[in-house]
Amino acid sequence: MLLNEEYYDKFPNVLKNALKNGIVKFPDSIQNEYSELVVYRAVKYSKNKTAIDKSDFSSNMERNLKNPMVPVDSNDISCYSCSCYLKIDAMRIYANFPRKNKAIAKGTIQKEFGPIDINDTTSHVDLYLFNGIDPSEKFEVIEKWEKNG
Repeated sequence: MLLNEEYYDKFPNVLKNALKNGIVKFPDSIQNEYSELVVYRAVKYSKNKTAIDKSDFSSNMERNLKNPMVPVDSNDISCYSCSCYLKIDAMRIYANFPRKNKAIAKGTIQKEFGPIDINDTTSHVDLYLFNGIDPSEKFEVIEKWEKNG
């Protein structure tokens, strides 16, 4: 994969600028070419919000721009990704489910969404979404906490 300024321009501003300014770099294990994968993702879910939308796929860095209370490490490339898991049981453990105002969504990701980095030990997937990509139509809520509605 060619990692250059033209490639970096494909990403949302917060990641694009961090890459161009040398604040972060993609790990050597990044995958640009991959088959469609089934993954699990935490999404906001409550009595007032039951639909999955683009905001459910924001990185922590993007969320921090809107809400400075979201903890981030601007030097950690993972904070610029959309976190998913290949295994639902691993997600329950590492993402502490069930959680208030959150549900688990199942969906598919594909190389057209952006590159990925997989941690085989935890089944965690860092998905670095290209700018303008909205995966929400490929996801559906499969598990919710009763108290969330």
